[in-house]
Amino acid sequence: MSFRPSRRGILVGTGLAGLVASSPTLAASTGKGLRVLGLLCENVESPLGVQLANVRLSWRLESPTRGTMQTAYQVQVASSLDSLKAGDFDLWDSGKIDSDQSFDVTYKGKALKSRQRACWQVKVWDNHGQSALSPAAFWEMGLLSPADWTGQWLAAEDAEMRGDREAGLHWFGVKRPAKDQTRQVRLSFTLDADAEVTVMTLANVGYKPFIDGQAITLPPYSSVAFGKQGTVESRVTLKAGKHVLAVALDDLTGWGVTPESLIKSALMVRAELKDGRVVRVNDETALTSTDKPDTWTSPAFDDSGWSPITLIPGKTMPLPGKGAFLLRRDFSAKAPVTQARLYVTALGAYETHINGQRVGDGLLAPESTDFSQRILYRVHDVTALVKTGQNAIAAMVGDGFYGSYLAPAGRYAFGDAPLRYLAQLELTYTDGRTETVTTDDQWLISAAPATMSDIYDGEDYDARLEQPGWASAGFKGDARWSPATLAPTAAGKLEGMISPPIRRTRTLKPATTTLINGAYVIDFGQNFAGWVRLKTKGKAGDTVTLKFAEVLKADGTIDQSNLRAARAADIYILKGDPAGETYEPHFTYHGFRYVEVSGLSAAPKPDDITGIVIHSDLLETGHLRMGNPIIQQLWQNTLWSQRSNFIGIPTDCPQRDERLGWMGDANVFWDAAAFNMNVAAFTERWLGDVRDAQSADGAYSNVSPDTIGTEFGTGAAPGWADAGVILAWTTWKRFGDTAVIDQHWASMTRYIDFIIANSDDFIWTKNRGADFGDWLSFDSKYPGDATTPKDLIATAMWKHSVDAMVDMAKATGRDASAYTTLSANIKTAFIKAYVQPDGLVSNDSQTGYILALHYDLLPDALRASASAKLKANIEKRGHLTTGFLATPFSLDALADAGYSQTVYDLLLRTDYPSWGYMVAKGATTIWERWNGDTGDVSMNSFNHYSLGAVTGFVFRRLAGFDPIDPGFKTFKVNPLLDPRVKTGGGDYHGVTGRLATDWSQGPKGAFSLSVTVATNSRALVYLPTLSAATVREGGKAVAGHPDIRLIGTDGDRTVVEIGSGTYHFTITA
Repeated sequence: MSFRPSRRGILVGTGLAGLVASSPTLAASTGKGLRVLGLLCENVESPLGVQLANVRLSWRLESPTRGTMQTAYQVQVASSLDSLKAGDFDLWDSGKIDSDQSFDVTYKGKALKSRQRACWQVKVWDNHGQSALSPAAFWEMGLLSPADWTGQWLAAEDAEMRGDREAGLHWFGVKRPAKDQTRQVRLSFTLDADAEVTVMTLANVGYKPFIDGQAITLPPYSSVAFGKQGTVESRVTLKAGKHVLAVALDDLTGWGVTPESLIKSALMVRAELKDGRVVRVNDETALTSTDKPDTWTSPAFDDSGWSPITLIPGKTMPLPGKGAFLLRRDFSAKAPVTQARLYVTALGAYETHINGQRVGDGLLAPESTDFSQRILYRVHDVTALVKTGQNAIAAMVGDGFYGSYLAPAGRYAFGDAPLRYLAQLELTYTDGRTETVTTDDQWLISAAPATMSDIYDGEDYDARLEQPGWASAGFKGDARWSPATLAPTAAGKLEGMISPPIRRTRTLKPATTTLINGAYVIDFGQNFAGWVRLKTKGKAGDTVTLKFAEVLKADGTIDQSNLRAARAADIYILKGDPAGETYEPHFTYHGFRYVEVSGLSAAPKPDDITGIVIHSDLLETGHLRMGNPIIQQLWQNTLWSQRSNFIGIPTDCPQRDERLGWMGDANVFWDAAAFNMNVAAFTERWLGDVRDAQSADGAYSNVSPDTIGTEFGTGAAPGWADAGVILAWTTWKRFGDTAVIDQHWASMTRYIDFIIANSDDFIWTKNRGADFGDWLSFDSKYPGDATTPKDLIATAMWKHSVDAMVDMAKATGRDASAYTTLSANIKTAFIKAYVQPDGLVSNDSQTGYILALHYDLLPDALRASASAKLKANIEKRGHLTTGFLATPFSLDALADAGYSQTVYDLLLRTDYPSWGYMVAKGATTIWERWNGDTGDVSMNSFNHYSLGAVTGFVFRRLAGFDPIDPGFKTFKVNPLLDPRVKTGGGDYHGVTGRLATDWSQGPKGAFSLSVTVATNSRALVYLPTLSAATVREGGKAVAGHPDIRLIGTDGDRTVVEIGSGTYHFTITA
């Protein structure tokens, strides 16, 4: 993620260093047609629900005149559009500010209140004497105080679920048995009448349950090894009398289970007696022992000598999954409405309707957070949906990210049941009166047709249970409806969310359809995240099952083995509509290329099965045009993996029972991510989760939101925890927004202080948590094997984070001296510990060299020799041997040393291990590991963006979008060339506007390069010749060109500076 434009010594020697910081106007012509547009608040267009007081504003300029730069701006803000138009800037008038700053401009006006709208515009002046006024934009504040919320949380549960919750399904812990032993648990209870009994059992190891000595059949234990701890419900009929639920907990290791850790389990019995009473017995009275006499599962066994179990305090109840619920109420709008705002969220996932119309197009809301600390709400303008007279507001609520199983914590990872819904509809009438409709005791509840909805497992939907009109005004419900109950107030702070929601973004048609063993296997030709839209026709009760997979078995059937414990299936039960039925799931998603469809009455037509692609709907800003199919497909695969894994948070994979916000993956990928998409608001939203997961001692977690906790030990994992610093730094560098630094600064300083406290003589030696190392490196015998010393990796990552702190401190006017000194001390210690006088780094691993070179951990005198050793190592092995942390910057290390041929050798390889190997094998996304088509199936995700981080290098060093200043205010175009790739380039839409490059190599040194620079930006262009006389732009020599400044030479290239506009350079042989 380094953005060094060149070796600084070369820049100073040629006079380029001063040019980067400041440059005179290049164009002499008079500018006309200046426009200002693209007004953003907090990197979002006219957001609703803003929480920050001093927001950051930005805009773009467009001018047809070359070399146009903004010279001044004036921001004007009013409390209404009418006031803005009238020139009454009653909130803020910045006055004319002499500055070229068009982003990261802080609002310094009057303090804004909850719900207040600020309408704004900006006037700009340019260096040609032109000025322009922007169209109006706005931002609107959210509910800034808890007192602003007058609604109450509604419980999305039925009486049975409420009874289970109130009785309590508690986790308890028992000491792990010795090897080859089991730990027995008995829960005795007495029934005074015959009963239908539901037994709930759960453990984080393999277990065998018995009821009165009779074994209870469970799903396969294999899922336990991957952390899937699902509560199992079993039904039995029992007579009045004494009974016992007995459980043998065996020695099968689960995720996070160590010889020293407690085995965790939870038990409950629910008995429905013949007389209508319901009796529940929880595990508080259970007893345990390692003794195992023959009769231990019998009710008559004497367990008086057994020990009480120990409840685990603070762990949420793992209540079993149920279906979704419908909530509704009618209300009356007493007059025409001029404005209606809906503030809404849930603990669970929700879809809200007003008068039968869906509110918004966001999916799986609210998105994943640590709900015990922070709950995201959305604000919707629903003015057009509310009519005078009778209206209805309704919602469907399912498990979502709150109630679904999340590895390895289980269900309700961030708080106890029930699922909950909160809504506040605020109406403003034409006469100025206001009225609020909230979630309160006037709502009704009923079971939804979605009888099961889980993020990992999928959705079961019984269309026979649909209730037409349930979300419309005047609906008359039947006995299935009852008064909804109020739920306990959620613990988390309510926070407005303004970053783009998860949406449907595109559709895919089947590439092939094959009938195998009575089922249709559909290949969409693309791995992606989302689901299938099904169109079908049949009898009521017919069932269609859709199973999802990334790969096929040799016989052509789907292979779900790499999904581990995720069921990954949607089941639809038809209602029998003779006109046909259409189904899409509501509260789940899948990662897949293939879907197996069974239960159809006829072969599907082309329009019957449609792939629905979903992801956080961020603006896609980067596009590559590389004249080589391997490199081009590598970028496409990376983009698709980013789409698939930007589901509210940046996840590791979209398909198996994981889908967590792994910090290490994001850390290495953010350089590439910020080219592909505008991730500014997305990053700031996720860094809130990162802060929430930070421990009291300053360590960042392995995943955010944190479902793992101490399962992998305490401390901070190098390269993973560093995401807490590097994402803020990368976002500032790419988008020029210092707000992300200010919001996150205190957190980052706590993290650096944590490492200082756990280092010895500036080597990070202690408290490194899971200490993943260069994860999945080629030579590793197991995923976290230390093929490079882990203290070397830790110290290198620390140095990188400290250097980022230096940059960010300077950018925000903070004192950087302490971090500058710390960086120098780390470098000195690293050299002493790991670098030999001949440039050998530690154990001669490629990773050691790459990290030392890329993070400036070598004496200048040894960089060349270390680079040569890296190149020799790669040539000897014939490929990279790096893993997650070193692979992304391997090509930077080689390119910086001038080894362009080796760079292209690695990019163009198609044998294992290489990026091209994935492409040659038909991959349409990036694999988790180099050998994703072989090896340990539990680690074979075929949609994992980490190894695709190298596309950041392709954008910077091949296409030529290499930022020098934050926000691409100045950038470098210096494409790395190789005769095997004749053309290259691309587009990047940055905060100042569109940048574009296109280059082409001809015979005998002929070369052409087109460059587009956004208005209010500059570029340094490096042309592959030492003779400026051979360079033309638009047919004119660059020397003396009115729109171009000839700088000189840098290495073997001629360097020129250009301002905004499009330029066409040619070099003749």
